[in-house]
Amino acid sequence: MKYGILFSIVAGLLVTTAVVHRGWYLLAFWPAASFAVVASGYFYIGPSVFGKSMNGKLAFANQVILLPYLLYLWSVWRCIRVVKRESAFDWLTEDVAIGRRLLSPECPDSIEHVVDLTCEFTEPKTLRSRSYRSCQILDASVPTIEKLQTWVKESAELTGTLYIHCAEGHGRTGLFAAALLLHRGDCSSPAEAISFIQSKRRLVRLGKRQLAALTNFHESCCPTK
Repeated sequence: MKYGILFSIVAGLLVTTAVVHRGWYLLAFWPAASFAVVASGYFYIGPSVFGKSMNGKLAFANQVILLPYLLYLWSVWRCIRVVKRESAFDWLTEDVAIGRRLLSPECPDSIEHVVDLTCEFTEPKTLRSRSYRSCQILDASVPTIEKLQTWVKESAELTGTLYIHCAEGHGRTGLFAAALLLHRGDCSSPAEAISFIQSKRRLVRLGKRQLAALTNFHESCCPTK
């Protein structure tokens, strides 16, 4: 919700600039529309606002409409990738790794399955060429418990090495990975799962909604024996 409010404010400021100054400033209507559409995704449309298909590609029409926002997003992601002192990915167990969105050359040959939690990026070709699953979640948001249950169950049934990622490998990835560890019985509580994940990838942090979703997942899917 906070991202929706933020992007709405940006859109409003851009519209105001275009209306007040006119001339070439009228071009600001395009980025204003771009940020407004993304804001609508956070308010009610959901991850489908980006038009990402199950094969990991953003729809061309959505890329055109959202180009100003996507250029901002891609620039920020590239800058963070360069300046942040954090590994691209980390292994939680022998068969599960978590991390950020990888570029094709960064993907280890040992990865057999990929769970992509982003909805705002086209997945690099190398990762899509593996056994690939697109489980789309808006940044800093949560899926329904039913979707999370289905995704986690399907991932737990996979045989081989699994790579779970979002944009930076923190919030969405932390939620999904913790749910998977709970489902598999590797951890017995949400707090234990999060602590274990943070011992492997220090910057993993879950927001309030993500923590609540993990707790609900645990209570509904992992009853105490």
